[in-house]
Amino acid sequence: MLEFNLLEGEEILKEIKPLHALRSIIFIRQFGIFLLVYFIIFAYVLVLLMPPLGYDLQVWLFTLFAIVLILSILTSFILSLISYDKYYYWITNKRVIVKSGIIGYKISSIPYERISDIVISRSILERLFGVTSLHIQSLAGQLTPSPYSKMGSEGNLLAVYNARELQSMIWELVKKKRKEEGLTF
Repeated sequence: MLEFNLLEGEEILKEIKPLHALRSIIFIRQFGIFLLVYFIIFAYVLVLLMPPLGYDLQVWLFTLFAIVLILSILTSFILSLISYDKYYYWITNKRVIVKSGIIGYKISSIPYERISDIVISRSILERLFGVTSLHIQSLAGQLTPSPYSKMGSEGNLLAVYNARELQSMIWELVKKKRKEEGLTF
């Protein structure tokens, strides 16, 4: 079941689920964030609840560090599983539709007549996991930074298979739409 309505005369040409490597990329990014957050919280707790006299400080610190590490791993793992399911992309004969999110989700679409550029990128994590992403920029210039990419763009298709082929397909659809509308390129 689609979570959006198709426009009149619109048909889905391609449905894309990101590669599973996106889960690992999300996990690593979230792990760093949660490790820092939990470390700050537990450092504050450490100052407030100094171990009682006679208690071994090294055991106390090791225990706190182990708790921080375990909480960071668990939180990141659960969040990466949940958020991966929120990512999905559709290429129709009229627009590109992107569903993304972490806990909730948003669905955005970019009509072909507004697309100004389609950038292929590979962050260091994407290179490590062997995936590529597409970033669709529009004529409107509304840049939405992605938490998983330094590229600001209106549509981020993260961890897609065969990005060059997908980029070519979208460019052909853009050219066709602009030709139909009598727009210049």
